[in-house]
Amino acid sequence: MMRLFLALVCTVFLALPASAGEPSPGRFFYGRVSTDGQPVKGAMVTFYHGRPVHSLSVFADDQGRFLSPDLPWDSGYRVRVRRPGWRDVVIERQSPVRGGQWLDVRMQRIEDPAEMIQQLPSNYWMNLVLEEMDNREHLLEFKMQCTYCHQQGSPLTSRRQFTRQQWLDIIIDMGRRSAIISNSLRARLPDYYLAAYDPGNVLDKLPRYDGPDGPLPVPSPVVRRAVVEEWDLGGPTSGQHDMMVYHRDGSIWSVDGPMDTLHVIRVDENPDGVRRSYAIPRGEHKPGGVYWKMERRKKNGVETYLAPHSLQTAPDGVIWLTLASGNQLAGFDPVSETWDIVDLEQGINPHTLRFDSRGRLWYTVTATNHVGMFDPQTREQEFIRLDFPDFSTRLITWLTPLFIANADLLDLDDRSAQMDGVTMPMPYGIDIHPLDGSVWFSQLNMSHIGRIDPDNFELTSIPTPFVTPRRLRFDSRGNLWVPSYAEGTLNRFDTVAMDWKESHEIPVAPRGSEVPYAVFVDRESDHVWITGTQSDSMIRFDPDSGRWDIYPLPTLVTYTRELDMDAQGRVWTSHSSSPAWHVEDGIPKVTRLDPDGAPDIEASGLFDGTAPAARVADGVAAR
Repeated sequence: MMRLFLALVCTVFLALPASAGEPSPGRFFYGRVSTDGQPVKGAMVTFYHGRPVHSLSVFADDQGRFLSPDLPWDSGYRVRVRRPGWRDVVIERQSPVRGGQWLDVRMQRIEDPAEMIQQLPSNYWMNLVLEEMDNREHLLEFKMQCTYCHQQGSPLTSRRQFTRQQWLDIIIDMGRRSAIISNSLRARLPDYYLAAYDPGNVLDKLPRYDGPDGPLPVPSPVVRRAVVEEWDLGGPTSGQHDMMVYHRDGSIWSVDGPMDTLHVIRVDENPDGVRRSYAIPRGEHKPGGVYWKMERRKKNGVETYLAPHSLQTAPDGVIWLTLASGNQLAGFDPVSETWDIVDLEQGINPHTLRFDSRGRLWYTVTATNHVGMFDPQTREQEFIRLDFPDFSTRLITWLTPLFIANADLLDLDDRSAQMDGVTMPMPYGIDIHPLDGSVWFSQLNMSHIGRIDPDNFELTSIPTPFVTPRRLRFDSRGNLWVPSYAEGTLNRFDTVAMDWKESHEIPVAPRGSEVPYAVFVDRESDHVWITGTQSDSMIRFDPDSGRWDIYPLPTLVTYTRELDMDAQGRVWTSHSSSPAWHVEDGIPKVTRLDPDGAPDIEASGLFDGTAPAARVADGVAAR
């Protein structure tokens, strides 16, 4: 009911007369996508406008027909039509009109397999490496450690020929950036890569996915009801690690980790987005923050001091951030535009955060195996040390602050890159139980979840029957949904029975190639939304019906880490590939998916079969 009320309020405000210079709705595009007279089913039609760019995408139906919603601007659109297996069609300088501008789009089928496979999402290419691995421990470790910051198999990571030594050098360099793998995997990974990306192997396996409708599954009728919008945010050295909806006014806020910046984008007054950025105070920090003695080189060409990671809204409207490298919490008041910087009294590397009903901030602390609590009203801080797998890991974790403080003397940067894997437990995701207020967390490397009593801080540790539990969320009934990052599964834990229930393999093709970073649960429907972090997608699971909906996203190399939902039930995420230049056009974005936003093609009356109805179209033919 609350969502309906807020949607009605938004409708009232949007219905107010537009003032001079504001967009005027009622104009749209419609048309058909075909090849040699046959429909291109599920083609994605994207309308780009403005600088920074805003895009809106819809899907063609089984007859190749498409229909955009009303578009706000009367000119200046670039239209791109994309379907893997066909060459992109780009139509410049298009103007929607009242009653609809017809576009007759004729695509050209790609005959060369070597050209076609370049259109495949990264997970298809990474799967070539997975198929070479005869050791399941290697496979899981590779997926866990080698996809932390960006996709595997993207054009700029893997689709080039390297020598064995070059691969080994890359692996060591990635270890300096915290992707630390075991000696066993390090010894074999260059050979896995060489075999997987051998041109003969690539051209033997990847073209097999092609078929009459192209190499990727045709989006289902349910998926084709969606509208996907994206807004450029930041620049080529940015990374929108996490974003959130600010429910007080519907604005979207994002933390730009490399640039130590908090961004806001508002789309109510201007559909292309009104953006503003706030520099986070760096104080006395040096480049690298608390890790400054390990920072011998700029990462991705920039100097990062604070590395803002996650953000949430407190009950009083203040936006709180975790500053991972700054080892701080930061509160930003959007009204007064002032900052409140809080140093951690214990622990290193604050990570994901959530607020409980009392206004207390709970957050994971990854480097020292804590969950922290901060009360912005009383300024109280508490730290709960979590369980360890063994004594040696406990000892190393206890000594971690000493190691970091003396990293230059210990040559920690280079030595850690060649360590024999990682055993640190790494607290990661966190959420608050909606029924009893208890605090639940995951330990990524230790394969545990846990519960903290919000009153006496008593800890309960629970092993997971799968590896790498990451960002978890509750549904309305108190079920905890936990993604396995490396295994590519979605798992339900019953917090009443205190027992694991069903586990679902995420059905992204090729099976086993997804790395689900985070989930979000719509507590009105209890549908579970999942980041398709490796496959350029968003995924929805309905636990009651068992139905999966996989939504392709318009930009290649869309690496995502967090999800949120606005009052209208639209799902938001952000591009957080590190570095950003891996992304198709080199600029990170925030993305909004409206599951039911597309106009009804059949009910529109605009089509006579596959032609425009009732008139001769003043159309544009594009090839």
